Amino acid sequence: MAILLTGGTGKTSVRIARLLQDAKIPFVLASRRGEAAAPSGMPAVKFDWLDSSTFATPFQHEFPGDEGVSAIYLVAPEAADPASPMIAFVDYAVKEHGVNRFVLMAGSSAEPGGRLLGQVWQHLNDIGVEYCVLRPTWFMENFSEGIHCATVRDEGKIYTACGDGKISFVSASDIAAVAFRPLTDEKPHNTDYRVLGPELLTHDEIAAKLSSHLGREITHVNLIGEQRIQRLMRVGLPKHYAKFITSLEVSAGNGDENKMNDAVERVTGRPPRTFDALAQQCKAVWE
Repeated sequence: MAILLTGGTGKTSVRIARLLQDAKIPFVLASRRGEAAAPSGMPAVKFDWLDSSTFATPFQHEFPGDEGVSAIYLVAPEAADPASPMIAFVDYAVKEHGVNRFVLMAGSSAEPGGRLLGQVWQHLNDIGVEYCVLRPTWFMENFSEGIHCATVRDEGKIYTACGDGKISFVSASDIAAVAFRPLTDEKPHNTDYRVLGPELLTHDEIAAKLSSHLGREITHVNLIGEQRIQRLMRVGLPKHYAKFITSLEVSAGNGDENKMNDAVERVTGRPPRTFDALAQQCKAVWE
């Protein structure tokens, strides 16, 4: 057994890699920067979804005991049409290397046959491979590592178009723990998991929690759609991705993320991490 983790510099892939290390299961991280971007001590190769000449590279990696890739974790590129290259790579892995198990990281709104990653989900169903689709809600780490980190630290502000929509924010560590099971369990899961956190919170409530942990005022600034798109573009997001993020935020404001379940505990055997726990652990990043 050896696991290929695409999105090798992303929040979940690196955390899955640590779980695999602890379990002594061989793996390789795949990203456009390869070893240059990988954490120390983790094997990595160069891989670019948008360059099919790199598709073979992960399979040329020498795993201990001559293991071959048995499962692949699929993380989409930030592209206007991520499904086409992902489907092409899945087909390559199946036909050329006999891979029969895939775990797809999709969004909470993904549906089989739907737009974007829904097309990849449908393809996994159509070709009959072992699969699991993860549908996490919004990452807690967006505040400590992602788009909100700098504004919390430097301005004491969180900018969104979410209004007072409630979201069950989930930790990337919990997503990784869920992903670990269908990647490594002997029995295929062949299902999807809506991966949610332990409590429903608005961004105003997140700001209040951060204020309490940091001892200074953090506020949530609600923007209308076009304002949000322009702000995201100013910090470097492509227009298509800025529009996509904004559409998700507006949907959350309309109640689309107001959901709870026990998927994390059901799959991993432990409850999901709270935002207070993350805020306490990560205080230094906002100081």
